[in-house]
Amino acid sequence: MRAQLTRRTLLGLVLGLLIPSMAAMGNCSSYRVLLHQLQRQADLMQDTSTLLDYYIHIQGLDTPILRGHCKERPGAFPSEGTLRGLGKRGFLRTLSATLNRVLHRLAAFQRRSPKAQYLEKLQMARLYIQGLRNNIYCISQQLDDSSEIAEPTQLGPRASPPSTPTPDAFESKLEDCRFLHGYHRFMRSVGRVFSEWEESRSQTHSPHQVLSVGARRARLSSGDNRLMPRGQLPR
Repeated sequence: MRAQLTRRTLLGLVLGLLIPSMAAMGNCSSYRVLLHQLQRQADLMQDTSTLLDYYIHIQGLDTPILRGHCKERPGAFPSEGTLRGLGKRGFLRTLSATLNRVLHRLAAFQRRSPKAQYLEKLQMARLYIQGLRNNIYCISQQLDDSSEIAEPTQLGPRASPPSTPTPDAFESKLEDCRFLHGYHRFMRSVGRVFSEWEESRSQTHSPHQVLSVGARRARLSSGDNRLMPRGQLPR
C-alpha cells in the first residue's frame, strides 16, 4: 500500500512539472518559456522506453526478426522534411492534428491491454500528449494566425473511432508496434524542428545589439588606420 502511495505521489509530481495546464485557464507562459517546454516534452516523448520497448517486451516481439518487422510504415506519420517545409503555423496545425490521432490510437491500446503496468504507461503517455497540445495552443496564440489551432480539452472518458480490423491477433500486434515506432520517430523529428526554432531565435540580434554592431562597423570604417596591422586595409 505504501509503495502504491509513493508511486502516486511521484506521478503527481511528474505531472505537475511536465504537463502545464495553463492553457485551460487562459494564462499561457511567454514564448521563450513555451518553446523551451515544447522542446523538453518532445525530447521526452521520443524516448522508446516510454511506450515502444515495453510493448515489444509484453507482446513477445523481442527477437531480431520480429523487431525487424516493427518499423514505421511509410506515410504513417509526416516526415521530418515535410515538417520543416510547413512553416510555423502549418507545423503547429499538423502537429496538433497528428497528436489527436495518436490519442485515439492509445485509447484503443488501453482497451486491449492485458497488463496493468502498461495501462499506466499508456495513461502517462496520453497525459504527456495533452500537455504538449496545451503548449501548442498557447504558443500558437503568440503567432500571427492561430485560428486553425484547436483549443485543447482535458482528458476524460471519450469515444474513439474503432480500430481497423486486421487478419489476426499477431498481425495486430505488429501494426501496433509499427505505429509506436512511427510515433517515437515523429516526436524525434518534432524535437529537431523545435530546436531549430530555438537556435534561430537565439541568433536574432536585439535592436540594441544591431545598433551596437552598426556603430562599431562605422567606427572601424572611418577609424584611425594606425590601429590596423601593416598591409591590412580597412573593410
